[in-house]
Amino acid sequence: MPPIEAVTFDFWNTIAHEPPGTMSEARRRAVAAACERCGVEVEAERLAESLEEVGRAQQSSWSQGAHFHPRQGAAMLVRALDLEGAAKELVAEAFLEAGRGAELRLAPHVAECLVALDDSGVRLGIVCDTGFTGGELLREHLDRAGLLERFSGWAFSDEVGHYKPSPQIFEAALGTLGAEPAGALHIGDLRRTDVAGAAAIGMRTVRYRAINDDPGAGTEAEFVLDDHRALPPLVERLG
Repeated sequence: MPPIEAVTFDFWNTIAHEPPGTMSEARRRAVAAACERCGVEVEAERLAESLEEVGRAQQSSWSQGAHFHPRQGAAMLVRALDLEGAAKELVAEAFLEAGRGAELRLAPHVAECLVALDDSGVRLGIVCDTGFTGGELLREHLDRAGLLERFSGWAFSDEVGHYKPSPQIFEAALGTLGAEPAGALHIGDLRRTDVAGAAAIGMRTVRYRAINDDPGAGTEAEFVLDDHRALPPLVERLG
């Protein structure tokens, strides 16, 4: 097989993770504050139920492989809250922007892994199912962490219009990297999306389980790692 020239990373639970409930709580606070600024009274219970309904709709679509754009979630929320006019626009924006300032934690040793791969000449990309926090916001998080410059390509689902394991999202990332599947490796935590999707188009695969050890049935990766520091030597051996 050809040497590995490009490595794509899943974002959530591979590059970074959120303390449990961080994003959902950030959205609740942001939407509640936007309603208050508009003079709209929304009971806390109704707001929580509406946000949970939107979350369930997104998760259902994701599990079926049907793309659910963050803007669809915002539109669903303002309908559930019966908002109109300026309040509708302000609450939708608050929902979509809530993840910008939320706390994210980097996976252990991922920074030194990225530096080692980048310095060795391997091209790096991201293939990410974004949920409600879009690619623009996630790039900002990477920039603040000093990691964005290490990546030369990416495919975020809200920008590509497809979730993993769709071949389109992996092909989009490889296209930005100028790489062919046979010369690329994908690392992520989920068998159904990361491993199966990458393997289906001919990429080499790694399952990273230090943050989330996916118990799901399905395709297992060629390699399973618990430490990002093991990835650069693996890529070198495959080369």
